[in-house]
Amino acid sequence: MPLYDWRCPTDGHKKELLMSYDRAKCAEVLCPLCQNAMVRLVSMPAKTATGWNGGWTDGMDHNQWSIALGRRVANKREEEKILNSRGFVSESDLGKDWFETKQAQRLEKRNAQDQKSEIYNRTLKETGDAAKAVEAAFPAHECLDGTLDKLYDEKITI
Repeated sequence: MPLYDWRCPTDGHKKELLMSYDRAKCAEVLCPLCQNAMVRLVSMPAKTATGWNGGWTDGMDHNQWSIALGRRVANKREEEKILNSRGFVSESDLGKDWFETKQAQRLEKRNAQDQKSEIYNRTLKETGDAAKAVEAAFPAHECLDGTLDKLYDEKITI
């Protein structure tokens, strides 16, 4: 609820009251000294630049460079708002050692893929038959139980 300033036109006594907008429009406040009706004063609203960004920065220079967005933004709050709307997650929300864990999982998956490739190449070199090399490296039971799907579900890039 907003604060409203009131002043008595008779003796100049001032008073500040906390009341709803609707009530302030029709309220009659009496002066505690002379019991005359007080007049509501026009007061400056409390507005913070970043808290209520109602477009007041439109047309102004945006002089902060956002590495994440690749363009200029007015402030960090605008950058965060745009990133959140695009589905980005803050690094601080990922948890401790998130990157290290992901890298270890990718390395493990890459090593398993390299082992499959080695089996295929070795069998192909020994037998000269591509079908036997495929059977040795990618057995049917691993295809059916989903092991190979999990192993090759995403590309690993360097």
